[in-house]
Amino acid sequence: MKRILLSAATAFAALHVGAAIPPSPSTATCAALNDHSVTVAVFSLNDFHAALLTDLRRGVPGAANVVETLDSLKRCYPHHITVSAGDNFGGSFFYTATRHESLLPQAFADMGITHSAVGNHEWDDGQESTAERWQNGRLTPRGWTLQYVSANVRQADGRQPDYIIPAFTQQVMLDPQRPEKTVGIRFIGLTTSNTPFQASARRLKGLTFDGRYDQVLDSVARLDEDGPVHARILLTHIGTQMRQGLPVWDDRDSTTLLGLGPQRFDAILTAHSHSHVIGQSPTLRPVPLVQGLCYGHYISILKCRIDTASMQLLDITPELVRVGFHERLSPHAARLQAQLEEQYHTTLFRGEPLSRVLSHTSTGIAHNRKDNTRQCRMGSLVCESYAQAYRQAAAAQGVPTHPNEPVIGVSHFGSIRAGFPAGDVTVLDVGEALPFANPLRAYHYTGQQLRALMEHGINVCTLGRIQTSGVQVVQDKRGRVTQLSLSLPSGKVVPIHDKTKLILVADDYMTTGGDGYLPDQFPKSAEITISMAASTDAFISYLKTLPTL
Repeated sequence: MKRILLSAATAFAALHVGAAIPPSPSTATCAALNDHSVTVAVFSLNDFHAALLTDLRRGVPGAANVVETLDSLKRCYPHHITVSAGDNFGGSFFYTATRHESLLPQAFADMGITHSAVGNHEWDDGQESTAERWQNGRLTPRGWTLQYVSANVRQADGRQPDYIIPAFTQQVMLDPQRPEKTVGIRFIGLTTSNTPFQASARRLKGLTFDGRYDQVLDSVARLDEDGPVHARILLTHIGTQMRQGLPVWDDRDSTTLLGLGPQRFDAILTAHSHSHVIGQSPTLRPVPLVQGLCYGHYISILKCRIDTASMQLLDITPELVRVGFHERLSPHAARLQAQLEEQYHTTLFRGEPLSRVLSHTSTGIAHNRKDNTRQCRMGSLVCESYAQAYRQAAAAQGVPTHPNEPVIGVSHFGSIRAGFPAGDVTVLDVGEALPFANPLRAYHYTGQQLRALMEHGINVCTLGRIQTSGVQVVQDKRGRVTQLSLSLPSGKVVPIHDKTKLILVADDYMTTGGDGYLPDQFPKSAEITISMAASTDAFISYLKTLPTL
């Protein structure tokens, strides 16, 4: 596989939405609109998911190109602030493989990010790890810290965790000789109330995510604002989408969001839905709103124009800048790129180099996470690897099995993060497709239980259709699951009746309530005592048996 990490040829021109600004903004563009105004630019990165490596095949620019683009923008807008809208690291296999020596703190330090909204993936490593915020990492830059910001995350006692603040004010000095010419930008953090349905229940134990956003903002408005404030921005990990050219909220408590008009804020940064969003927010008092897709594809900008005579906010303009693949990197960005390249070539996962080729696909296997209402090919491959992991473990550990007892792997749609581009499939490619490496669990199941699980995974779960290893479904006119059959690896199709006995294999995120599934759908009394490879390991082992896909 050819994974280009350093000095990548330009594959994408930087696309600036809202105003025509090239990758390296021109002097003319940077000029003040008039002699009495100055622009304070707020840059935001959302849903980065530790997409540190440059990957031309997938169009992922990587951290060094993000740094290069931000540096260019900061030269254009010397008065600036850079923040993150959350989901900084979860969903990245490269991060998982390098977790104890992660370069994410170095990348964020190079980007100038010291404050972040709290995304649902911030909890992937547990609350203790979230509280540490990478401060104990061997490669964490000296003096760098990350402060999480969210006003609606609470503990069981009603207080906020010590490592989260509800809001903060950043003061931007316009003229060192005139301290009164300082612009205060206040950020109020909000985290989606969907979080309990999109993160591990055991890792969120004791935490609540208040969806009464209007009341939360009322309480924040009573807090000390730490000096003069000229603009108030909601820094949210709450999803939006574009529909018919307009932003709309994508959240279980969207009704509350629509009523945010009376609140005192001037713009909104959104995240979580991995969408390209720019426009006026759908609230009682429309304000500028922007979200920059995901994985570092875009930098979101809120350009806050201040009248320097009256020191009043004139307006805020939302823009999006596409992060380009730069032919040459400045020394600042090149140093980070060299560090990342070294990790890519030297890091092992379970003793396997990240660059090891496992299989090959001539056409590629696409995986669109937003096209989540059907069984997909990646889902079939992943689930078959779970079934194989059980068969191998049972044979090795002497676990009694019936020769004709079907083994079925199932997965929640959200665990599968990407497909395979055309070409060689490496350990890293597999990991980026299935990055979480969750433990696998096996259960004695009946056809009746499977039919109930399929009904839930197709008609109840709103986060994507349940994926399986060969289960075929018949539904009635109302969409209810009425019949099941199983396509075996041999190609033979066998019916699954209510009394059919089978083995079900799933990862423990799904079995403990993740992605909207119910723990009682995976009874403890039916769990089989067996040691299996984790999900990602199982997928790697399975692909070793498939020379081509």
